[in-house]
Amino acid sequence: MNRRRAILGACGIAVGAALLAGCGVPTTGVVDVGAPATGLPQPPPASALVVVYLVADGHLAAVWRKAPGAADPAAWAMRLLFAGPSPEEARKHLTTHLPRPPGTVEVQVDRSSMTVRLPSGVAAPDGLGMQQVACTAAAFRMPVPTAAPGASGGASGAASGSASRAAQARSRRVTVTGTGWSRDATCTSPSLAAPPAG
Repeated sequence: MNRRRAILGACGIAVGAALLAGCGVPTTGVVDVGAPATGLPQPPPASALVVVYLVADGHLAAVWRKAPGAADPAAWAMRLLFAGPSPEEARKHLTTHLPRPPGTVEVQVDRSSMTVRLPSGVAAPDGLGMQQVACTAAAFRMPVPTAAPGASGGASGAASGSASRAAQARSRRVTVTGTGWSRDATCTSPSLAAPPAG
């Protein structure tokens, strides 16, 4: 009887080992399979629409421009504003009352004010030029995301409420400084235009 149990036990172990080997349980030690997974790849960053104020027939005109979504919208808006109208905007008779600075325009923002520092040698803007800066500053906190490639949605849905945010931002004090001069302004423009569809 003991001999029979021993034979059955040995057969059971052999069958169990055969089953485990057949199921893919490795008989070797730890197998290196490379670095651990780090998550799903991120989609490309969305761009954002920022508004800059140019001049048409002596009045401010809101123009929407694309800026990288990861970038600081205030700095991008001011950089785009001081670059002046694009060739297409110039054909539509949009102009600017701002100088084109030879260097970088620096932007410093806090909760209630913005300071724009122009490079050395740039003259102070006139009244309409100051309004361009002040109204662009009032609008910069409202970047409207556009859809990343392959994403649904777009600028129109995200634009809801931008007029009320613009009204809140109009109280922001804007100071433009240069070598030996400093001027303050607040935006007195009508409400923002709707962003382009798509």
